[in-house]
Amino acid sequence: MSKKDIDKPIVNKIEIDESTNEPIIVELPETEAKMASGLNVEEATTIEKADFFAEAKSVRSVGKQMVMTGLGLTKKEKDDINKRQKIFKLSLTIIFVIFVVGVLIFTFYKDFFGRSDATIPSWQELLVILSDGWKFFLLGIFSLFLAYLFKALKLSVLCKPLTGKFHFKTCFETGIIGHYYNYVTPLAVGGQPFEIYHLSKHGVHGGVASSLPIATYVLNQFAFVIIGIVFMIMFKYNTLQMSSELYGTFSTTFTVMAIVGLFFCFLMPFLIFIFCLMPRFGAMLVKFVIGIGCKLKIIKDSKKTTYKTLKNIVHNTQCLKNIFKKPITATICFIFSFGEHIASASIAYFALKTFGFPTFASTNNILLEWLQIVQLVMMLTYAISFIPTPGNAGAADLSFYLLFSIGVQAGLAFPAMMLWRLMGFYSFIVIGFIFATWKKRSDLRKQRLGKSLE
Repeated sequence: MSKKDIDKPIVNKIEIDESTNEPIIVELPETEAKMASGLNVEEATTIEKADFFAEAKSVRSVGKQMVMTGLGLTKKEKDDINKRQKIFKLSLTIIFVIFVVGVLIFTFYKDFFGRSDATIPSWQELLVILSDGWKFFLLGIFSLFLAYLFKALKLSVLCKPLTGKFHFKTCFETGIIGHYYNYVTPLAVGGQPFEIYHLSKHGVHGGVASSLPIATYVLNQFAFVIIGIVFMIMFKYNTLQMSSELYGTFSTTFTVMAIVGLFFCFLMPFLIFIFCLMPRFGAMLVKFVIGIGCKLKIIKDSKKTTYKTLKNIVHNTQCLKNIFKKPITATICFIFSFGEHIASASIAYFALKTFGFPTFASTNNILLEWLQIVQLVMMLTYAISFIPTPGNAGAADLSFYLLFSIGVQAGLAFPAMMLWRLMGFYSFIVIGFIFATWKKRSDLRKQRLGKSLE
């Protein structure tokens, strides 16, 4: 990748909102997307300006909350808009909380009072189980650390040829922040802007800071899809030799949902790949899909939607091309992407083993048993990937319980599920929140100290 490529932003620009001191996204025009969307330069520029000024005039960022300022509206109209937004947000929050709490109550009751296949273990039996399972708990914590480490290594390896330094400490911090914002936003879409902001604020050049999170995202998506395709094929032919008891827990409904989820996960990497090889055909394909959406009344403005979709794909495509200019670096980062997904899925296996999950592998091989659970957890992830709640909360809990309660003694499946969610979801939020709060205060202290020295 040349210095010229580095300096050229290939993603949305991050600027600081002076009123809130927080990063905001400012979209940059993309000539290729304009041409591919069927818009002339004048039309596309009009859309860019309209979008930019609409956001600048009507929206200001306050934490994670978007508040309408509504320039040009009367005070009463602005108050009505704010009131409707608050009611809508509160309603969604209440529905989300009721759903998650309802799932937890159901699984708790089902596990402790609704199962007739086994008796609830006594305290003495529980202590025996945990005395054997504590080492698996530690391995679960280690898997959590590996998930952070692999992401940091990806960012560092990509950073080295572009800046001359690994910036490992900054990249590790960026991984923590990225995981945090991904897990607190629906469909994991909130991490990249804050990753870009953190990199650019802590010693990484602006162009590089813009490209690294997109590069890791693209590689992650490709790895995620490849793992899914391989595991789906292996599951169909039971390559890992699961027992009929374990194999049968993944019902036809889950399998269909996993295929649908994998298909949606496959779309973006597929379009990026098509754009790399055949940009004109890729543009036609996007237009065709959006045209169907317009006929089904799902999409209102076809030209505007086509343009924005193509611009996003063009950004990712350009980033992918730049990555593969250094094939060794790309290969290493690709391997780290696989490692990150497998480490995250492994947390579920160690949570189950902590509470005495039995050995179903026909050969009594712990490595084979681990692969079986990782395979099922990854398929579960695809099956619930399109559930629009932060971290697929509720759907993940219920699905995990339904899949693995057959293998864990009554009264232990619910704790195993809760341990998995604590280590594999809530820990990312807690660690990320603590770190982000501490880092913000630390940066403010350094900023004040720098001003005082001046």
